[in-house]
Amino acid sequence: MLQIKSALDSERLNRVEHDLREIGFHIIENVITPEEADEARDAIWALVEEDIANSRDHTYGDGKIRRVWGIVGKSPIFRRLIQHPTVIAVWKRMLGEDVIASTFTANIVGPSAPAGGWHIDYPYWAMQPPFPSGSLTGQTVWMLDAFTDDNGATACIAGSHKTLRRPELGEAEGLEKSIAVAPKGSILFTNGAIWHQCLPNATDAPRVGLLGMYNRSVVYPQEDMPRQLTDAELAGESDILKQLLGRNIPFRDADRGYNWHRTETGFRVS
Repeated sequence: MLQIKSALDSERLNRVEHDLREIGFHIIENVITPEEADEARDAIWALVEEDIANSRDHTYGDGKIRRVWGIVGKSPIFRRLIQHPTVIAVWKRMLGEDVIASTFTANIVGPSAPAGGWHIDYPYWAMQPPFPSGSLTGQTVWMLDAFTDDNGATACIAGSHKTLRRPELGEAEGLEKSIAVAPKGSILFTNGAIWHQCLPNATDAPRVGLLGMYNRSVVYPQEDMPRQLTDAELAGESDILKQLLGRNIPFRDADRGYNWHRTETGFRVS
């Protein structure tokens, strides 16, 4: 059973905010224990087998990097991690009290996988530069294996989010990069506009991580988050999980004088 630790104290939270705004990333080590990371990792491998059995091929990077989508409703551990108090504290500070989840997926960088390519995250890659200043989105990388220099860890170009644009082809190759090296159970937080990529995996073992992206509530999520849990499954869950899945966002029906909210199949009157 995952043991949820208390959220960050104000001093550390201030430091995280400073780094995300000025540098573009911050690592918090040992947020969960190695045993808890293994529990989540095992759940991911079970979902990989299910994807393969159902001919769902979400691979790229010469077929050596695999994504597992829509995992929130597929194991209780993912419902706990998506709303972990440390994560929520960071993104409420950066993205507002009404922050929502945009995606929650697994990313597996297999042996001999190439670099993932320098890029920025949604919604920035869907926007024309210059991007608005301030933060629209942020990424949470849960390290379910230790991230090392050799096994496909995430690399970032410090301060690149301040360019307010995506990197030109080849532009980031000659720049100094920071590699997110940390033990299993740690989190890498990144500003969604930072230039980043996963590095090649030169080892004989896969590197497993979870990617939890969080948006300001005015930004449409990348995945259909409200449908990842049924109404019955969500009934006994926390208010913050309902918020993250977009179930609390009102759609105003001015003619009828009330609001609509998302359900698993459509909308309900609030």
